[in-house]
Amino acid sequence: MKASIQLKMIQTIAKVGKINKLWYLQGSALKTAIAKKQSKIALPSKKLRESCTVTSHQIEGFDLYEVSPKSDAKNLIIYLAGGGFVLPISSLHWDFIQLLVDETNSKVLVPLYPLAPNHNVDTVMQYLTTIYKNTIQQQQPETITIMGDSAGGNLALAFSIHLKTLGLPQPKQIIAISPVVDLTFSNPDIAAIEAKDYIVGTPALKEIGEWYRGTHTLQSPIISPLFGDFTDTAPRIIFSSTGDLTNPDTRLFAEKHKENTTYYEYPDYPHIFPIYPIPEGEDARRKIISQLKTKNKPQI
Repeated sequence: MKASIQLKMIQTIAKVGKINKLWYLQGSALKTAIAKKQSKIALPSKKLRESCTVTSHQIEGFDLYEVSPKSDAKNLIIYLAGGGFVLPISSLHWDFIQLLVDETNSKVLVPLYPLAPNHNVDTVMQYLTTIYKNTIQQQQPETITIMGDSAGGNLALAFSIHLKTLGLPQPKQIIAISPVVDLTFSNPDIAAIEAKDYIVGTPALKEIGEWYRGTHTLQSPIISPLFGDFTDTAPRIIFSSTGDLTNPDTRLFAEKHKENTTYYEYPDYPHIFPIYPIPEGEDARRKIISQLKTKNKPQI
Protein backbone atom coordinates (compact mmCIF):
# COMPACT_ATOMS: atom_id res chain seq x y z
CA MET A 1 0.00 0.00 0.00
CA LYS A 2 1.26 3.45 -0.91
CA ALA A 3 2.33 5.56 2.06
CA SER A 4 0.09 8.50 2.90
CA ILE A 5 1.31 12.09 2.62
CA GLN A 6 1.16 12.35 6.41
CA LEU A 7 3.38 9.29 6.88
CA LYS A 8 5.83 10.54 4.26
CA MET A 9 6.07 13.84 6.16
CA ILE A 10 6.83 12.02 9.41
CA GLN A 11 9.46 9.90 7.67
CA THR A 12 11.11 12.98 6.17
CA ILE A 13 11.06 14.98 9.41
CA ALA A 14 12.37 11.99 11.39
CA LYS A 15 15.20 11.26 8.98
CA VAL A 16 16.27 14.85 8.32
CA GLY A 17 15.92 15.80 11.99
CA LYS A 18 17.57 12.55 13.12
CA ILE A 19 14.85 11.97 15.69
CA ASN A 20 16.37 8.62 16.69
CA LYS A 21 19.77 10.19 17.45
CA LEU A 22 19.13 10.04 21.21
CA TRP A 23 18.77 6.26 21.05
CA TYR A 24 22.31 5.88 19.72
CA LEU A 25 23.96 7.87 22.51
CA GLN A 26 25.68 6.18 25.44
CA GLY A 27 27.40 7.03 28.70
CA SER A 28 27.56 10.64 29.86
CA ALA A 29 26.29 11.95 26.52
CA LEU A 30 23.13 9.89 26.93
CA LYS A 31 22.56 11.05 30.51
CA THR A 32 23.08 14.69 29.53
CA ALA A 33 20.61 14.42 26.65
CA ILE A 34 18.04 12.70 28.86
CA ALA A 35 18.34 15.33 31.58
CA LYS A 36 17.64 18.02 28.99
CA LYS A 37 14.61 16.14 27.69
CA GLN A 38 13.25 15.53 31.19
CA SER A 39 13.24 19.26 31.90
CA LYS A 40 10.59 19.75 29.20
CA ILE A 41 7.35 18.03 30.16
CA ALA A 42 4.41 18.53 27.82
CA LEU A 43 1.25 19.74 29.52
CA PRO A 44 -2.36 19.15 28.47
CA SER A 45 -3.20 21.46 25.59
CA LYS A 46 -5.72 24.29 25.71
CA LYS A 47 -7.90 22.28 23.34
CA LEU A 48 -7.86 19.30 25.70
CA ARG A 49 -8.66 21.47 28.73
CA GLU A 50 -11.59 23.04 26.86
CA SER A 51 -13.12 19.76 25.73
CA CYS A 52 -12.45 17.77 28.93
CA THR A 53 -12.15 18.30 32.65
CA VAL A 54 -8.45 18.10 33.53
CA THR A 55 -7.14 17.96 37.09
CA SER A 56 -3.90 16.80 38.67
CA HIS A 57 -2.49 15.95 42.05
CA GLN A 58 0.54 14.16 43.41
CA ILE A 59 0.87 10.55 44.49
CA GLU A 60 4.10 9.71 46.32
CA GLY A 61 5.71 12.85 44.91
CA PHE A 62 4.79 12.28 41.25
CA ASP A 63 2.00 13.85 39.23
CA LEU A 64 -1.20 12.03 38.34
CA TYR A 65 -3.50 13.66 35.80
CA GLU A 66 -7.20 12.93 35.50
CA VAL A 67 -8.85 13.65 32.17
CA SER A 68 -12.64 13.28 32.21
CA PRO A 69 -15.38 13.83 29.66
CA LYS A 70 -17.96 16.50 30.38
CA SER A 71 -20.61 13.78 30.85
CA ASP A 72 -20.45 10.94 33.35
CA ALA A 73 -17.94 8.20 32.50
CA LYS A 74 -18.48 4.58 33.50
CA ASN A 75 -15.21 3.20 32.16
CA LEU A 76 -11.69 4.18 33.13
CA ILE A 77 -8.37 3.97 31.32
CA ILE A 78 -5.01 4.13 33.04
CA TYR A 79 -2.74 5.39 30.26
CA LEU A 80 1.03 4.88 30.55
CA ALA A 81 2.82 7.10 28.04
CA GLY A 82 5.96 5.68 26.47
CA GLY A 83 9.37 7.28 26.25
CA GLY A 84 11.95 4.56 26.61
CA PHE A 85 11.65 4.66 30.44
CA VAL A 86 13.43 8.05 30.39
CA LEU A 87 11.37 10.57 28.40
CA PRO A 88 8.36 12.42 29.82
CA ILE A 89 4.92 12.48 28.23
CA SER A 90 4.67 14.34 24.90
CA SER A 91 2.03 16.47 23.19
CA LEU A 92 1.45 13.52 20.85
CA HIS A 93 0.31 11.47 23.85
CA TRP A 94 -2.03 14.19 25.11
CA ASP A 95 -3.66 14.42 21.68
CA PHE A 96 -4.16 10.64 21.64
CA ILE A 97 -5.59 10.71 25.16
CA GLN A 98 -8.06 13.38 24.07
CA LEU A 99 -9.12 11.13 21.19
CA LEU A 100 -9.72 8.27 23.60
CA VAL A 101 -11.84 10.42 25.91
CA ASP A 102 -13.85 11.95 23.05
CA GLU A 103 -14.48 8.64 21.28
CA THR A 104 -15.16 6.38 24.27
CA ASN A 105 -16.50 8.76 26.92
CA SER A 106 -14.01 7.20 29.35
CA LYS A 107 -12.13 8.85 32.16
CA VAL A 108 -8.36 8.59 31.73
CA LEU A 109 -5.80 8.56 34.52
CA VAL A 110 -2.36 9.60 33.28
CA PRO A 111 0.39 8.75 35.77
CA LEU A 112 3.60 10.67 35.13
CA TYR A 113 5.59 7.76 36.49
CA PRO A 114 9.19 8.02 37.81
CA LEU A 115 11.83 7.95 35.10
CA ALA A 116 15.31 6.43 34.81
CA PRO A 117 18.15 6.97 35.46
CA ASN A 118 17.08 8.52 38.78
CA HIS A 119 14.44 5.87 39.43
CA ASN A 120 14.05 2.17 38.68
CA VAL A 121 11.27 -0.35 38.23
CA ASP A 122 10.61 -0.77 41.95
CA THR A 123 9.72 2.91 42.38
CA VAL A 124 7.54 2.79 39.27
CA MET A 125 5.64 -0.30 40.39
CA GLN A 126 5.12 1.09 43.88
CA TYR A 127 3.70 4.31 42.41
CA LEU A 128 1.39 2.48 40.01
CA THR A 129 0.27 0.07 42.74
CA THR A 130 -0.76 2.95 45.00
CA ILE A 131 -2.74 4.50 42.14
CA TYR A 132 -4.41 1.19 41.30
CA LYS A 133 -5.33 0.43 44.92
CA ASN A 134 -6.87 3.88 45.28
CA THR A 135 -8.70 3.50 41.98
CA ILE A 136 -10.35 0.13 42.71
CA GLN A 137 -11.82 1.54 45.90
CA GLN A 138 -14.02 3.70 43.67
CA GLN A 139 -14.07 1.82 40.34
CA GLN A 140 -14.84 -1.81 39.61
CA PRO A 141 -11.73 -3.55 38.14
CA GLU A 142 -13.81 -4.96 35.28
CA THR A 143 -14.36 -1.38 34.05
CA ILE A 144 -10.64 -0.53 34.02
CA THR A 145 -8.30 -0.78 31.03
CA ILE A 146 -4.56 -0.41 31.55
CA MET A 147 -3.01 0.85 28.35
CA GLY A 148 0.40 2.03 27.20
CA ASP A 149 2.68 2.53 24.24
CA SER A 150 6.32 1.51 23.85
CA ALA A 151 7.86 1.55 27.35
CA GLY A 152 4.35 2.25 28.63
CA GLY A 153 3.23 -0.95 26.93
CA ASN A 154 5.99 -2.77 28.79
CA LEU A 155 4.73 -1.27 32.06
CA ALA A 156 1.13 -2.24 31.33
CA LEU A 157 2.08 -5.88 30.68
CA ALA A 158 4.53 -6.06 33.59
CA PHE A 159 2.03 -4.45 35.95
CA SER A 160 -0.49 -7.16 35.15
CA ILE A 161 2.01 -9.75 36.42
CA HIS A 162 2.80 -7.51 39.40
CA LEU A 163 -0.90 -7.39 40.32
CA LYS A 164 -1.05 -11.18 40.24
CA THR A 165 1.99 -11.38 42.52
CA LEU A 166 0.31 -9.02 44.98
CA GLY A 167 -3.00 -10.86 44.81
CA LEU A 168 -4.85 -7.78 43.57
CA PRO A 169 -7.74 -8.03 41.09
CA GLN A 170 -6.92 -7.83 37.40
CA PRO A 171 -8.36 -5.06 35.22
CA LYS A 172 -10.75 -5.67 32.32
CA GLN A 173 -7.88 -5.74 29.82
CA ILE A 174 -4.40 -4.63 28.88
CA ILE A 175 -3.86 -2.77 25.60
CA ALA A 176 -0.24 -2.44 24.49
CA ILE A 177 0.92 -0.45 21.46
CA SER A 178 4.40 -1.33 20.15
CA PRO A 179 5.44 -2.62 23.58
CA VAL A 180 9.05 -3.26 24.55
CA VAL A 181 8.79 -6.80 25.89
CA ASP A 182 12.44 -7.89 26.18
CA LEU A 183 15.06 -5.46 27.45
CA THR A 184 17.91 -7.81 26.58
CA PHE A 185 17.34 -6.95 22.90
CA SER A 186 19.06 -10.23 22.11
CA ASN A 187 16.71 -11.34 19.33
CA PRO A 188 18.83 -11.66 16.14
CA ASP A 189 15.87 -10.57 14.00
CA ILE A 190 16.03 -7.04 15.46
CA ALA A 191 19.13 -5.95 13.52
CA ALA A 192 17.58 -5.91 10.06
CA ILE A 193 14.61 -3.86 11.22
CA GLU A 194 16.71 -1.52 13.34
CA ALA A 195 18.66 -0.57 10.21
CA LYS A 196 15.51 1.00 8.76
CA ASP A 197 13.77 2.12 11.97
CA TYR A 198 13.86 5.93 11.97
CA ILE A 199 12.21 6.37 15.39
CA VAL A 200 14.20 4.31 17.93
CA GLY A 201 17.48 2.39 18.33
CA THR A 202 18.81 -0.23 20.75
CA PRO A 203 22.22 1.12 21.94
CA ALA A 204 20.72 3.60 24.41
CA LEU A 205 17.86 1.28 25.31
CA LYS A 206 20.31 -1.41 26.39
CA GLU A 207 22.02 1.02 28.75
CA ILE A 208 18.69 2.36 30.00
CA GLY A 209 17.62 -1.20 30.74
CA GLU A 210 20.55 -1.53 33.13
CA TRP A 211 19.43 1.60 34.99
CA TYR A 212 15.79 0.67 35.02
CA ARG A 213 16.14 -2.94 36.21
CA GLY A 214 17.52 -1.99 39.64
CA THR A 215 18.24 -5.25 41.50
CA HIS A 216 16.25 -7.39 39.05
CA THR A 217 17.73 -9.30 36.13
CA LEU A 218 16.92 -8.22 32.59
CA GLN A 219 15.07 -11.52 32.18
CA SER A 220 12.82 -10.82 35.15
CA PRO A 221 9.17 -10.62 33.98
CA ILE A 222 8.76 -7.26 35.68
CA ILE A 223 11.51 -5.95 33.37
CA SER A 224 10.96 -8.11 30.29
CA PRO A 225 7.34 -9.38 30.16
CA LEU A 226 8.28 -11.83 27.39
CA PHE A 227 9.59 -14.14 30.13
CA GLY A 228 6.51 -13.83 32.35
CA ASP A 229 3.78 -16.28 33.33
CA PHE A 230 0.49 -14.65 32.32
CA THR A 231 -1.74 -17.38 33.68
CA ASP A 232 -4.75 -15.83 35.45
CA THR A 233 -3.99 -12.31 34.24
CA ALA A 234 -6.08 -9.85 32.24
CA PRO A 235 -6.69 -10.39 28.51
CA ARG A 236 -4.16 -8.61 26.31
CA ILE A 237 -4.64 -6.76 23.03
CA ILE A 238 -1.34 -5.92 21.32
CA PHE A 239 -0.55 -3.80 18.26
CA SER A 240 2.74 -3.98 16.36
CA SER A 241 4.26 -3.24 12.97
CA THR A 242 7.02 -4.88 10.95
CA GLY A 243 8.77 -1.52 10.51
CA ASP A 244 9.37 -1.27 14.25
CA LEU A 245 12.45 -2.79 15.89
CA THR A 246 10.31 -3.99 18.82
CA ASN A 247 8.29 -6.16 16.42
CA PRO A 248 10.36 -9.39 16.50
CA ASP A 249 10.04 -9.63 20.27
CA THR A 250 6.40 -8.54 20.26
CA ARG A 251 5.56 -11.22 17.71
CA LEU A 252 7.44 -13.76 19.83
CA PHE A 253 5.46 -12.62 22.88
CA ALA A 254 2.18 -13.15 21.01
CA GLU A 255 3.26 -16.63 19.95
CA LYS A 256 4.46 -17.58 23.42
CA HIS A 257 1.42 -16.20 25.22
CA LYS A 258 -1.31 -17.11 22.71
CA GLU A 259 -3.86 -17.84 25.41
CA ASN A 260 -5.69 -14.63 26.29
CA THR A 261 -3.74 -12.53 23.75
CA THR A 262 -5.15 -10.82 20.67
CA TYR A 263 -2.35 -9.72 18.36
CA TYR A 264 -2.61 -7.28 15.46
CA GLU A 265 0.39 -6.86 13.16
CA TYR A 266 0.65 -4.21 10.45
CA PRO A 267 3.11 -3.83 7.55
CA ASP A 268 6.12 -1.56 7.75
CA TYR A 269 4.63 1.25 9.86
CA PRO A 270 6.70 3.18 12.42
CA HIS A 271 6.98 2.59 16.15
CA ILE A 272 3.73 3.51 18.00
CA PHE A 273 2.03 4.17 14.65
CA PRO A 274 -1.57 4.26 16.03
CA ILE A 275 -0.71 7.35 18.06
CA TYR A 276 0.46 9.38 15.07
CA PRO A 277 -2.31 11.27 13.23
CA ILE A 278 -1.78 9.25 10.04
CA PRO A 279 -4.26 7.23 7.96
CA GLU A 280 -2.09 4.13 8.46
CA GLY A 281 -3.01 4.13 12.15
CA GLU A 282 -6.75 4.44 11.64
CA ASP A 283 -7.56 0.73 11.59
CA ALA A 284 -5.67 0.17 14.85
CA ARG A 285 -7.29 3.24 16.43
CA ARG A 286 -10.76 1.97 15.47
CA LYS A 287 -9.99 -1.42 16.99
CA ILE A 288 -8.71 0.20 20.20
CA ILE A 289 -11.75 2.45 20.51
CA SER A 290 -14.12 -0.43 19.82
CA GLN A 291 -12.47 -2.54 22.51
CA LEU A 292 -12.59 0.30 25.03
CA LYS A 293 -16.33 0.68 24.40
CA THR A 294 -17.00 -3.03 24.94
CA LYS A 295 -18.62 -3.63 28.31
CA ASN A 296 -17.33 -7.14 28.84
CA LYS A 297 -13.82 -8.53 28.86
CA PRO A 298 -12.52 -9.30 25.36
CA GLN A 299 -13.24 -12.79 24.07
CA ILE A 300 -9.85 -14.18 23.05
